[in-house]
Amino acid sequence: MLNFLRKGVKSLPAKILIITLIAAFALWGISYSSFVSTNSRVAQVGDTEIGAQRFADALSREQRRITRQSGQFVSYDMLRAAGLDRRILGTLIRDAAFDEELAALGIAAPDRAVADVIGANPSFQDFTGQFSEPQYLLFVRQQGFTADGFWALTRTVLSQQVLAETAEAAMIPPPGASARIAAWQGESRGVTMLSLSLAMAPDPGTPDEGALRAFYQANAPMFTEPERRWGEYLHLDAARLREQLVPDEATLRASYEADIDAYTVEESRVIEQIAIPDRVAAEAAMARLLAGEATFESLGAEFGLEAGELSLGRVTRDDLPEGAAALIFDAAEPGIIGPVALPAGFAVYRISEIEPGGTAPFEDLRDLIAARLAQEELLVRAPEIANEIEERRAEGQSMRETARRVGTAAAVAYGAFRGLARDATLAGGTAADGVAASASFIGEAFAALDAEERDLVELPDGGYLLVMVERIEPSALKPLAEVRSRAVAAWAAAERLEAIEAQGLALAARLGQDASIWDLAEELGVAAMPLEPFTRMTPPAALPGALIEPVFSAAAAAGASAPSNDGAGVVVAQVSSIATLDPEAMAAASATIERALEQSLTKDMAEYFARAVVARHDARIEPGVIDEVFRRLGATGQPPY
Repeated sequence: MLNFLRKGVKSLPAKILIITLIAAFALWGISYSSFVSTNSRVAQVGDTEIGAQRFADALSREQRRITRQSGQFVSYDMLRAAGLDRRILGTLIRDAAFDEELAALGIAAPDRAVADVIGANPSFQDFTGQFSEPQYLLFVRQQGFTADGFWALTRTVLSQQVLAETAEAAMIPPPGASARIAAWQGESRGVTMLSLSLAMAPDPGTPDEGALRAFYQANAPMFTEPERRWGEYLHLDAARLREQLVPDEATLRASYEADIDAYTVEESRVIEQIAIPDRVAAEAAMARLLAGEATFESLGAEFGLEAGELSLGRVTRDDLPEGAAALIFDAAEPGIIGPVALPAGFAVYRISEIEPGGTAPFEDLRDLIAARLAQEELLVRAPEIANEIEERRAEGQSMRETARRVGTAAAVAYGAFRGLARDATLAGGTAADGVAASASFIGEAFAALDAEERDLVELPDGGYLLVMVERIEPSALKPLAEVRSRAVAAWAAAERLEAIEAQGLALAARLGQDASIWDLAEELGVAAMPLEPFTRMTPPAALPGALIEPVFSAAAAAGASAPSNDGAGVVVAQVSSIATLDPEAMAAASATIERALEQSLTKDMAEYFARAVVARHDARIEPGVIDEVFRRLGATGQPPY
């Protein structure tokens, strides 16, 4: 097993995964403070208990992480409302189940494997790439561990990885699957098409009463009037109010001056670095670079650095040691700089890009500042106006009177809706407009009961809406007598479509036999349109979706037909060309698909395996203890460390 572990952790993906897992364990890890009774447990998995303190520590870490990322305080109640407590507990239960499974199987990572993983972690290495015990111990302390505790954590992660990789290894794509998928996706076809319109079908005449009634009943949704609602509303228009809140020029300039640092870009450089242990080697390396005897990349390789490891990215003066910053930021042009003495060793640098600093002028930022200040004022003013609306409605003022009195230069408007349906049409079939056509308005109107006034709600743009429904007319199938003319027209259209569908099938059958698409176009007096070759994944908009697979199933020069996407005609198409991927493209596509399949299968297997391990070890949760943890966390704000 030692060889298996040592071999596995040498691969880059394994190192990344293990380091990520260790970071996750650090997030959910153990604090030994006394928060609740040491006998309290939030869950038990087999013989392993998950203590209340451990759960509280994990919750507090997550609460601090989200608060730090969002820039605003996130309470434990908010954490629980978002379901993050269940995710955290699920992670702890999964880890406990794996511990139980490992103990039952007698699996534990040996010391040498643990040492290899810790030594390979870049966070614990100095500039020469060697393991640095001071850096290691600093990291461990920052994460709240002792050295022994972190060592034990790494052993746990490695041991769990043995189980996971054993399960994942069984999930390999079927032989040849990636090549078949690549061939299917990469095949392209060219077609030439023509369209048959409903006008080309023979006149079906007038239906008799039996045929018309049968059509009407079979297509009832076509003649069903949707549920419609009548009512009135008040709308505080955020856009109009925002226009009124744009500050004057003096205020804009004062804001610009107050926030001048936010509009100032610090000078920066994009640089690469090669760290070199001593001055003699650094001077020799610099001389070779200047003489053209080595490239920056080849020199990096001599010091054990791959091309991707050279870049430090975009840096400012404060990002670099003082000596390096002075030389690099005094350079007027991109180029090679060095050797530079560092706190430990030396380095040579390559500057590839220079971004000068400076402050953006007021004229370039005026509109942005105006929009920001108006939006900030809107966030204050709109709720004040909304409160006034609610107060006036509470006093018994009508919506129309409330709108007139609040006004705010027409930012508050009164309106009525007559027969609004969920599809945003009004009685008679006209389309609603403005706020009445919005999803928020329709949602409010259709959430109301008959003769109900809804609560004043805030809209996504910062405005407010108050809706009252006065009458509801339920959905109903209209009598045939009322829709007879529509039914006759729809019956005729359906008959014509059926006729030209049959004609399209007959024409498609001739393609590749006694006629080409061009012959048919000439016979019918319509235009034939050639389309550029396309794949199944990139079909042209002109070709109906129902024709894609028939076209790719057809032989060369064969044809197919299908109704157009809008149902107003039929399209007949002939295959004009068939092309497959060339061997090089086929190999590249197959390799890409093979990797995607492996990743997908591995991810799925890891999830299924973890679920199976948890199910095998009978997790029991204690809701009362969980509630107590949240009660105490909520009372203290933070866990007592």
